[in-house]
Amino acid sequence: MYILGAGQSVTVVIGDDHLFDDGCVTSQCAGTPLLCNTAYVFHVRANGGSEFSDTITCSTIPCVSPANCTYTQGYWKNHPDAWPVNDLTLGTVNYTEAELLQILDQPAQGNGLVILAHQLIAAKLNIANGADPTDAAQAIADADAMIGGLVIPPIGGGYLPTSQTSDLTETLTEYNEGTKGPGHCND
Repeated sequence: MYILGAGQSVTVVIGDDHLFDDGCVTSQCAGTPLLCNTAYVFHVRANGGSEFSDTITCSTIPCVSPANCTYTQGYWKNHPDAWPVNDLTLGTVNYTEAELLQILDQPAQGNGLVILAHQLIAAKLNIANGADPTDAAQAIADADAMIGGLVIPPIGGGYLPTSQTSDLTETLTEYNEGTKGPGHCND
């Protein structure tokens, strides 16, 4: 317990577990870790006092992706703010982030090029984000060679039959989903 005289203060470290054990500080979220990239507001009131302290606002550090793991193409499609790069080359054609998002939103409609591109985008983003490329490197090289100068819909009108792309698509899907390679990130 803190017994303070007029004008005295104590620095309390948020998350300092011993405070909760002493019974002098309580919280509705005691034992719950603070979330990354989140703003928190703190108020303090001393026993015998009727007023809360000034509002203290602070934020936790930004969320950092775990190193050496992979996310699915669905994750990358829905989290462009987490992208580690602003453009990628698929085949021999470079695409901006906006174009890549359009490709990820494009329904496959039987076009193996679109299906392959979805997984290739995810694999390249995973590697740029720190995932070990070993188990996907050959499939990525083969996919880039197969795509060549084709421009992927909806940016262009390129097409490949699914029978031609299915093996590479499967390998990249397994890598992105974590069944081969470094494993799936906790998202």
